[in-house]
Amino acid sequence: MKLFPSIEEVFKEPKEYYKYIFFPLLSIDLTKHNLGKGLVHFISVWGNGDPDDELDPGIFEYNYIKFKRDGNKYVFNGKLENIETFKNVEEWYEEANKEYQNNKTDYLIQRDYKKVNESNLYKSLEKRKNNDFDYYHYSKGLFNYWITRDKYLETTKFIQGGFYSDANSGHERDIFEKIGGEINYDEFEYYLELLEANDEIKENKKFIGSVTGYNYISFGEDRIHLFLDEIKNEILLHADWS
Repeated sequence: MKLFPSIEEVFKEPKEYYKYIFFPLLSIDLTKHNLGKGLVHFISVWGNGDPDDELDPGIFEYNYIKFKRDGNKYVFNGKLENIETFKNVEEWYEEANKEYQNNKTDYLIQRDYKKVNESNLYKSLEKRKNNDFDYYHYSKGLFNYWITRDKYLETTKFIQGGFYSDANSGHERDIFEKIGGEINYDEFEYYLELLEANDEIKENKKFIGSVTGYNYISFGEDRIHLFLDEIKNEILLHADWS
């Protein structure tokens, strides 16, 4: 397993804007878990979660996204332009990334809860919040993702970045909820509805595992379930939302 793989490790010939939308969480070697061959990757997606949004039916909607497999990497054949904030995220991302690189040492310091409101990161995010909530929500997620990743690389402990920036709970998180095995389809009502709507058969979708998205990134999905269609050589990531 590898936490926080790079965009280049996950995608074959990734487009520049992938890094604004796709946030790699975890890569798994199927061979090590007797689930097949090669690597699969759990990804959190910015811009999903609203059932009223029509994104790219059949490939990308509010609670699922599909990728083709090419060796150990993914190919995305859908559209992302229908994400409501798509035209803004490049500017937001580049601005946040520059800020993070310039203040990384300060942003990675563990904050006492009494001093969180005094931190430069908190003040920076509050300015965004007063400007536009989506701007704030996206930027906060970026900083959280980078802090969670970089503190994991520093400490080898998988602790949500909010522990350092916002004095939230500091317990070690589960890297995954489940890998392999059987699932109870009574708990996957929306997933079954999705398959039916797309004329797909559940027996063709091998369950690989589930992760908790918000353990990795603050705007992450509650649960991300990964299914592999070996006939189509296709990955289906299905998201559960509270």
